[in-house]
Amino acid sequence: MKRSLTLTSIPVLYLLLGGSQCTEVTTTTQVEAAQKVSAKKGNFNGRLKDTDNWGAALANLGDLEGDGVIDLAVGAPGDDDQGENRGALWILFMNSNGSVDIATKIADGTGGFTGDLDNNDQFGSALAGIGDLNGDGVRDLAAGAPLDDDGGDDRGALWILLLKADGTLASSAKISDQSGGFAGNLNDGEQFGAAVADLGDLDGDGIRDLAVGAPLTQHNGVAKGAVWILFMNSDGTSRRAVRIGDGDGGFKADLNADDRFGAAVAGIGDLDADGIPDLAVGAPQDDSGGSNRGAVWILLMNRDGTVRDQRRIAQGESGFEGTLSDDGRFGSALAQVSDLDGDGVVDLGVGTPLDDDGGADRGALWILFLKVNGKVNGEAKISQQNGKFKENLNDGDHFGAALAGLGNLNGDRSEDIAVGAPFDDDDQTDAGAAYILFMEQNQDTKRTSFFSN
Repeated sequence: MKRSLTLTSIPVLYLLLGGSQCTEVTTTTQVEAAQKVSAKKGNFNGRLKDTDNWGAALANLGDLEGDGVIDLAVGAPGDDDQGENRGALWILFMNSNGSVDIATKIADGTGGFTGDLDNNDQFGSALAGIGDLNGDGVRDLAAGAPLDDDGGDDRGALWILLLKADGTLASSAKISDQSGGFAGNLNDGEQFGAAVADLGDLDGDGIRDLAVGAPLTQHNGVAKGAVWILFMNSDGTSRRAVRIGDGDGGFKADLNADDRFGAAVAGIGDLDADGIPDLAVGAPQDDSGGSNRGAVWILLMNRDGTVRDQRRIAQGESGFEGTLSDDGRFGSALAQVSDLDGDGVVDLGVGTPLDDDGGADRGALWILFLKVNGKVNGEAKISQQNGKFKENLNDGDHFGAALAGLGNLNGDRSEDIAVGAPFDDDDQTDAGAAYILFMEQNQDTKRTSFFSN
């Protein structure tokens, strides 16, 4: 990606520069180095099995143990240890080189988890670090179980996991159609908990609030998808919920059947500087530009959890100039990746796990350099063939199915990113993997004459 900052208005140049030169700054963002973490690599000593899909969800936990290095949560929704596809997650205490120091597993009856999971709940399908929700000095975690059957088949659930510093649980709370103070209405098959994001304190009550995706929510009998804004209590229960979707919660754009709006969500801070946190939402089966090419919606929020304004980023829309392919599913994963290009505006990572760069469904990651109005100022692609990513992907790995911004893991000046590849075959078929990408940015400045006096 080359992002050029130039003055392009000839009258303005003539009046302001009077025949002098204009400075052009070109920023290139790419991978400097990568560390793969799997059953065979990255010092991860956990046991993975066929179809665990480890890496299907990722979350930045902050520095959980206080050693100065960011730690990582990794979901394995296909884990079968205590029952078929009940799911699990791993807490990875990281080294600054991207390898694992210590790993702790949380699952049914493991790691201090005492909640009830059933077969096919797929606990760990979505993850989000949620800061220190209960004020005990230790960061906490939200985990989705989108095929949970509380109230009806596959209605879904969200688990709030209050952590100890060693990565085990102090306690947990479940939010579902029948639990945790959830005041909304879910229907069969909606898959609440398929995505989750920390919004920060949306309503200003001192407690962090959450966005939760339910990508098969029906509107007038058609599955289009939705996002729930949960206003939280410090004990992990919800005190109020607002649904955003086709005609709901101030969302004024039209969604189409099977867009899967809400399949991914990410808090993006206060993008438009109005004092209210904003939200990105993936719709990976949006057909803009071609079948299932996907889209991302930028939602500028009100404090009451409704949408003030929205913008769609898709093939040829909102300044996005990247090339997407049919069935690539751009928007399957989202993560705030801080300010990679140094312009003072947060940037966004977008997963395209069925991208075919280098081979079928190997996957890709897009970095979107955002403007304050939600448009795209430039983009960079990281894949088998782009962005200096030198690791070997295989067909069907689904690189980009999950993302997490890691901050400055290795102590250089660039943001680092974790990327999931849940169908990677290291050790076992579809056991899964994650890549830690150490990013770099280079700037080339040149002066170009436009006028002479």
